[in-house]
Amino acid sequence: MNLRARTALMPLASLLAATASFAAALGAPEPAAQPSVSPSPVPSIPADSVTHHSIVLGGRTIAYTATAGTITLRSADEAPTASMFYAAYVEENAPARRPVTFFFNGGPGSATIWLHLGAFGPRRVVAGDAAPSAGAPYKFVENEYSLLDRTDLVFIDAPGTGFSRLLGKSEGKDFYGIDQDAAAFGQFVRRYLTQNNRWNSPKFLFGESYGTTRACALAGYLHRHNLDVNGIVLLSSALNLKILFEAGDGNDVAYFTYLPTETAVAWY
Repeated sequence: MNLRARTALMPLASLLAATASFAAALGAPEPAAQPSVSPSPVPSIPADSVTHHSIVLGGRTIAYTATAGTITLRSADEAPTASMFYAAYVEENAPARRPVTFFFNGGPGSATIWLHLGAFGPRRVVAGDAAPSAGAPYKFVENEYSLLDRTDLVFIDAPGTGFSRLLGKSEGKDFYGIDQDAAAFGQFVRRYLTQNNRWNSPKFLFGESYGTTRACALAGYLHRHNLDVNGIVLLSSALNLKILFEAGDGNDVAYFTYLPTETAVAWY
């Protein structure tokens, strides 16, 4: 082939090479898409359950609304951090200034089942006198000792107890400490009051055992966040742990501080 023919064929060869390269590119598989990083999923939370009942206390029939629900706690950037379960009993058609009391057991690490179903809720579990339970099924009865004739009742489970759960990227260290615990309960109380239009109601805290420590810390937290409570009830007070766990060995305070309670129990 002479030089003139070769020169004439060069554009055709270049075109064929380019076409082959383009076809190969079309047939090549596309690079795999990189998975996007998504935030930790927030578990689904059951909807609140609302029912209506009545109870006779002190000769008066009280119609009330029972709510088993949750309130979601959030961080400063509005990310969900915990779902706090509560059971609330609210008198229907009551005056706007009816009190509301927030109850919590202690532990720390206990759900509020004891104050709820064993002491002050409108229904309680029948328990034998200092006798082991025979097991399920348990009997529920109207609770003549309920405080519902005096105040609305809100029983709260601390995060990580009962039906309360941590959410998102939350860790135990975010809630399991005196200050962290008080902050969680403080946010719950503020959100409950807002959601139920109860800011102008008299407000009380009712703590048992470690719940008495929580009640004091919580009252301080609420005060610093522009909310003052009307009163605090301390049941089985645990404000001085040295008295509870270090009696003897030169610590005699426990003996004479226990005496009034032991005297009252003996008389009863």
